[in-house]
Amino acid sequence: MNIYLTKRGVSLVELLAVIVILGVLATISVVMIGKLIARMEVKANEQIILSLNDATGYYSLQEGILSSDIFDGYDTNGARITQLFDLGYLSSLPQPKPPISFNWDIDTQTWILTETVDPGIISLPTTINYVFSETRLIDVIENGGVIVDGSFADTGTSVDSSYGTLFIKNPLQTYTIIVQAKLSAGTVGGYGVFYETKLDDANKDTGFVVQFDRSYSNGEIIIRPRTDGKEGSVLFRFAVLFDNNGDGDWVISGGVKNSQNSWWTSTHDIKLVVSLINESTNQKMIQVYIDDVFAFQYQFESIILPNQTDQNYTGFRSWGKTTSYYGIVIE
Repeated sequence: MNIYLTKRGVSLVELLAVIVILGVLATISVVMIGKLIARMEVKANEQIILSLNDATGYYSLQEGILSSDIFDGYDTNGARITQLFDLGYLSSLPQPKPPISFNWDIDTQTWILTETVDPGIISLPTTINYVFSETRLIDVIENGGVIVDGSFADTGTSVDSSYGTLFIKNPLQTYTIIVQAKLSAGTVGGYGVFYETKLDDANKDTGFVVQFDRSYSNGEIIIRPRTDGKEGSVLFRFAVLFDNNGDGDWVISGGVKNSQNSWWTSTHDIKLVVSLINESTNQKMIQVYIDDVFAFQYQFESIILPNQTDQNYTGFRSWGKTTSYYGIVIE
């Protein structure tokens, strides 16, 4: 019995199918690699912005700059960055890849990441300016303010609370909040300022709060996240230090914590500057100033999307001892 083996070649259709499959695989690989590179570039640019803001903060402190614009006299971004490099605050000169650029925002005094170079100055209008010696608490409520829990008392010169949360509408994506407040005497208690915060249908807040906490580790300023009206673990800590072994004036470094220092019961202007670092990833930066002195900054991912600014709130939180709030400005 004879057995015949037939050798069969590859047909044109089969060959084309293989070529198509290889092409699809190659396309997928290129797309995936492209997305990976793009993500890496985003992270690298965000790190550069963070480094620029850190360097600028140190530059302002070390050089004793008191002008309203840290880079007063330097008209271009290149000149500003070169100044930081020449004085040793940057180890190298960052080189953005067009159309990405690193721009100094004069209004917020921060470096931001943009896709087009805009050397102009953008002025945001003041949307809230409550001075509680003139503005009544009922007017705040009628303009969209919400007292969620606890109580707030209108004294005629301030709004006081020993326990409670008060939220105020803030329809801006980047902004500055200035709060004037004073904590009463004691060993416990504190107050906080909300930012990048949403309220659900039950008025439970989710977002962030900067807290001046006298009883936390003998006195610190901390940032906490909040979810459904409850605070989470500390994200950032800033020790409040004083010279003269804790009995003297507030200092940025080299001092000692003391929750009984009279600083805690003095009236302070608290300024929070929230700026956008990268719109595609919703990365933002908050900078905290106390009585016009830069204290610290913290980078975070906002829960408020660019098209959701109408859901954004700021406001106050008090606990333990009475805090007097004398005013709030949002611009």
